[in-house]
Amino acid sequence: MSIPKSAEEIRKLELSLEELVNKFQNRVGLIREDLKSLVNDIESLRNYINERRRISNDYTREISDLTNDLQTFRNELGQIENEISSIQNNIDTINTQATQFQSDLSADKNKLGILDSEKTNHITTLRSLDVELASLESTHNELKPKFEARMNTINQQYDRLKTEKDLLANRFQAIRVLCSKDYIQSPEVGLIKFLAKKPSPHSKLTEIRSALGMDFNALKSVLNLLKARKVLDFNESTESVTLLTKIDLFDKEV
Repeated sequence: MSIPKSAEEIRKLELSLEELVNKFQNRVGLIREDLKSLVNDIESLRNYINERRRISNDYTREISDLTNDLQTFRNELGQIENEISSIQNNIDTINTQATQFQSDLSADKNKLGILDSEKTNHITTLRSLDVELASLESTHNELKPKFEARMNTINQQYDRLKTEKDLLANRFQAIRVLCSKDYIQSPEVGLIKFLAKKPSPHSKLTEIRSALGMDFNALKSVLNLLKARKVLDFNESTESVTLLTKIDLFDKEV
């Protein structure tokens, strides 16, 4: 650059410098405005970034919570699936039981039908029995007085026979005493005593006659009488006598 030689040139130089200064100042002002705008943009960006970071952290926490919830839901879903499987098994079991119950119900209905039929038959039979019972009651009412009269007669006969039995028992006891002490003496009593005292129940007619000396016809008569009373068995063709029952008329311990 050359050195100015005159005031005019200096003046022009000053004007040129002033213009440059103004332009520079304007430019600096613009730069300052741009810097301010840039600072504001940076601050806004910083705030935006912080807000995004905060939102990101919130999202991260929310994602973590959602992940935990998802795992919980998966666990619950597994439990629900197990429960569904168990319920399905129960449903299958219940369906099987329901089928069995239906079969049993059909069988029970058939049995009920049979029982209803039997009930009808029983009712018919019961009615018939009621008619028969009414007839029997009528017959019973008709026969009851006759039966009571007959029972009174039988009771009277029983009382009479009991009295006779007691009397015969007393008589037998008296005869037993007399026989045991030999107060009764007769050929017949002698025969009975001989048979009662004999160790063997078997005897021959000749043996008895030899011991007692009884008449043959009288001896046969007594033997036939005792045979009729089933005290002994007498075979005339073989002349054998068998005692059938013990005779205790001559027992000394009376």
